[in-house]
Amino acid sequence: MSGKRTVDMYLQRTIEFLNEIGIPTFLVEGASGFIEHCVIESGSIKVDPQCPASGLLHEAGHLAVVPAQYRALFSGDVGRGQRAMLDAISGLNLHPDAPLYRAAIQACEAEATAWAYAAGTYLKIPFELIFQDREYHNSGEILRLQLSLNSHFGINGLQHAGFCKVRASGVGDRPVFPNLAFWLQPEISPDAEISYG
Repeated sequence: MSGKRTVDMYLQRTIEFLNEIGIPTFLVEGASGFIEHCVIESGSIKVDPQCPASGLLHEAGHLAVVPAQYRALFSGDVGRGQRAMLDAISGLNLHPDAPLYRAAIQACEAEATAWAYAAGTYLKIPFELIFQDREYHNSGEILRLQLSLNSHFGINGLQHAGFCKVRASGVGDRPVFPNLAFWLQPEISPDAEISYG
């Protein structure tokens, strides 16, 4: 029997969510990149129907934490996109606490992982499917535990990038992780004022 493959309900839910929040996500049979069955292309994502929701959430996390004006620099290898973004920002001679610089340096693997957990929780994906045990070099279970206890360092990165705060007693009025104030890092002006709150 041939024809289109059935899409897992959690993958479908994730695709719809990503399109709603502004990460263009397309089902493309055969799509594959750093994560099998999923590839980032110019700030959008192509995903094969075989991709688990966990893989798509993680790749989306890489795009979500990047300031909007640099998202299109990301294709294939996320590291190349990060280098291109940081090269562009380094030419601006910003203060290390400038909001744009701060957001850019908080757009790494740890923050993408924490974002994926927050999104998976929001989407009511079963806990063990947000990160599967075999993923992340067989440390998916440990990651789930760290994130559920708010003890993963990616959460601190999201806090410094303005997405949330780690604890209810923290500074500011942002929501406590895994709730986020926004899903996508917006465009940030190089002239945005420094705030320590």
